Amino acid sequence: MKKYISFLTFFLVTIGLSAQHRYMVFFKDKGAVSSINIEDVLSPRAIKNHQKNKVVFNALDFPVNSNYITEMNGYGSVVKVSKWLNAVIMNSNESIAVIRALDFVKEVEQLVVEKKTTDNKFQEENIKQLKTLNYDSTLQQNTQIGVDCIHDKGFLGENVLLAVIDAGFIKMDSIAAFDSLFLQSRIIDTYDFIDNDTNVFEKSTHGTLVSSVIAGNQTNYIGSAPHVDLCLYLTEDASQEVREEEFDLVRGLERADSIGADLVNISLGYLKFDTLQGDYTYADMDGQTTISAKGVQIAASKGLLIVTSAGNKGPDHIGTPCDADSILCVGATDTSNNVASFSSVGPAFDGRIKPDVSAIGEDAMCVFTDGRIDRCNGTSFSSPLTCGMVACLMQAHPLHSMLDIIRSVQQSAHQFNSPDSLLGYGIPNACVADSILNLIQVGVNVQNNEEAYFNLYPNPTNGLVTITSKSVIEEVTFYTVTGRLVKQPTIPKGNSMLINCNELDKGVYLVRVNNTQYRRLVVQ
Repeated sequence: MKKYISFLTFFLVTIGLSAQHRYMVFFKDKGAVSSINIEDVLSPRAIKNHQKNKVVFNALDFPVNSNYITEMNGYGSVVKVSKWLNAVIMNSNESIAVIRALDFVKEVEQLVVEKKTTDNKFQEENIKQLKTLNYDSTLQQNTQIGVDCIHDKGFLGENVLLAVIDAGFIKMDSIAAFDSLFLQSRIIDTYDFIDNDTNVFEKSTHGTLVSSVIAGNQTNYIGSAPHVDLCLYLTEDASQEVREEEFDLVRGLERADSIGADLVNISLGYLKFDTLQGDYTYADMDGQTTISAKGVQIAASKGLLIVTSAGNKGPDHIGTPCDADSILCVGATDTSNNVASFSSVGPAFDGRIKPDVSAIGEDAMCVFTDGRIDRCNGTSFSSPLTCGMVACLMQAHPLHSMLDIIRSVQQSAHQFNSPDSLLGYGIPNACVADSILNLIQVGVNVQNNEEAYFNLYPNPTNGLVTITSKSVIEEVTFYTVTGRLVKQPTIPKGNSMLINCNELDKGVYLVRVNNTQYRRLVVQ
């Protein structure tokens, strides 16, 4: 008889477990919130960042109403909470209709519990191996975007806090290329949002490779920001593709914001999901539909500078959160500055330029978990390369806003005046962006729109530049960004003229016509 009772008990428990669901639950509001001070939810560093970017403390910063969480626990168990999404993830035996009927619940989405596959989704990034290496293995990828130039000025990312949100950082704590990070205590924060613990040195090597492009530092390998401080956040499950990963991505952004990170690298993207998860379509790539895009938009509104990968589905369209506005989405080039065949293309569904810029992602150099330096393929690597460059710019210009930095990077790119859907504004240059930020700092009003008094092209130029104006041109003057006069050619009066700039050094100049407006000219 005991045997049958035991079997019946097991049978009933099995039925109970099989009926359990996993839900993402969004609330209508945050309810009656008692007085909350900004110091209660943000670190001093985060408050300073918010002030610099003129961010207003608002309800997004308030925690999810604790009474809602308590009530939800009466229907199951809450396992994850997002204040920005005002949502929770919970396990429950109740039907979705029961949860949706609660008066404070706005929306409910059922999530997948079972994994579809154990394959590592990052295998599609086609990691290559080399037999021999040059001494300075990262020279090409760093010089392509002017990182060597900004490093020569003494900016290597010191005192800039960069969060890497990824799938895992296996052996990052034992590889020589990262020794200085640990010896100098520059790993500021770690968290695994899947397991809700602080161990991130597990699950995947992808974050290790990504981080090496930014912060790797050894004799024959220099990342794009080798002196940066890092937060390492694990939000991605490499064995599956589900919406819950987007939820965890937003939680990672919330933590990055609250701790005071300056910028974030996201070498992740979402488009197609495993069974029972509705795939996103191109129409969803409008910057405001997907969970991850919503989270990234909020992060940007809080002053976090977000750099993310375009995706590896080329020639198909970009994934999310690349589609978000006010961020830098990075496509991939090969080592000859051509678009990589796998790099996802734009524009965003609403017509915005995407990707924003592009950098080497085909045959990029990464540090692997056994310490060797080999080539990697993917926009996962063009993104951190660019993110490290941005960290150096942030060190050089600590008072500039996140949007100032983003615009300077876009404007520094080689096809800024004629962007396309493959490379966006093109390949950026750190020292050109630095010069543009210097212009902002000294208050020079540079015209870059169609209503400007005059136009000049091509820009950038390799030597010859044409200036056109609606009025008669009587005088043209060239200045450095520091205001030093370098060229004042004698010209015949007219509405159009061709000027030779071959004697000018490579860099950014200010051109003034008839003592009126300035326009920026890049000489390559």
